[in-house]
Amino acid sequence: MEDFWFRYWWLIFPIGFFVFGAWDRWLSYQRSRDTIDLIKTYTAQGKEPPPELLRRAQGDYPPPPPEDFYGDRYARRAWRRYYRWGPERNWRVAVSVGTVAAGFWIGVQMGYLPDASGAFRFVAVILTCVAAGNLALALMGSMFRRGPDRD
Repeated sequence: MEDFWFRYWWLIFPIGFFVFGAWDRWLSYQRSRDTIDLIKTYTAQGKEPPPELLRRAQGDYPPPPPEDFYGDRYARRAWRRYYRWGPERNWRVAVSVGTVAAGFWIGVQMGYLPDASGAFRFVAVILTCVAAGNLALALMGSMFRRGPDRD
């Protein structure tokens, strides 16, 4: 049994990610269920729910800019798309995945676990490709921004 933990210690990380991801989804479900219950309470009493409550039920977005912020009718949709899929997201993913890939490359070069160097190299190559792809997307997204008038 002790040999099992020394061979598969790295399984702690994906299992931890799965557990915390499931916990995050459960909390999101509870939050949305409570919001819908509160909206039902307002409608059962014949009152209009507050706009903040309705916005919270639609998603976890920050409040949108004013309608005349971009100066055209596509402002809200362009802002929402940029918030979700803008280059900042790609920059964050490129930096975080690149850091993890660097850690695996260091693990391969140092040779602390000679039995796992092949697996570490394989993971490092894949993570490096993912980081390079997100870096390219972030660079293109930063240089060639689409405005709301070119939607």
